[in-house]
Amino acid sequence: MDNIKNNKPDYTDRKYEVVAYDPEWPKTFESEAIRLKEVFLDDALDIEHIGSTSVPGLNSKPTIDILIIVNDVSVVDPHISEMESLGYKYLGEYVKPGSRLFIKERPGNADRLFNVHFFPNNHPHIRDMIRLRDYFRTHPEEAKKYANLKRELSEKHPDNYAQYRKLKDEYMEDLKKRVLNSDRDPSTNSGQAGQ
Repeated sequence: MDNIKNNKPDYTDRKYEVVAYDPEWPKTFESEAIRLKEVFLDDALDIEHIGSTSVPGLNSKPTIDILIIVNDVSVVDPHISEMESLGYKYLGEYVKPGSRLFIKERPGNADRLFNVHFFPNNHPHIRDMIRLRDYFRTHPEEAKKYANLKRELSEKHPDNYAQYRKLKDEYMEDLKKRVLNSDRDPSTNSGQAGQ
């Protein structure tokens, strides 16, 4: 599990690998979403498969990212022990202010299986995560570019997740500017690199 330094994740010892897309990932998401819905019932307004494993054909770390939208994140706290009984670790407010995160790792090697993100309805980060996922799904050329970048970074920095993450995040920040700050297709923005 990641350590925390100055309220930021410390990826110093984190092991990772980027693998080819697995067509079982959507089924794995669906199975886990059913278990999570049984815990949160009507408090879970929506459960979405997000992140790279939600994009067909995209290379990824084999970690399923799940977004659960709730009216208020305080509804999560009474379910911490239920989530722990399902094998999750509670990281609290981790990704963004006003959010909650649980992770599930494969026993013995700290290989991350699931990240479960909770955000309150209308939190701006929900829109960002879903729009980026949908953009990759509808722009296979950009998904291929991103897959190649992740593969190259994992080959160049196999034992340095922090460096992999830093360089991958730089790409994502540029993509966010093109996708999220415009209602137009980002490939039509003048002065922007093509797909």
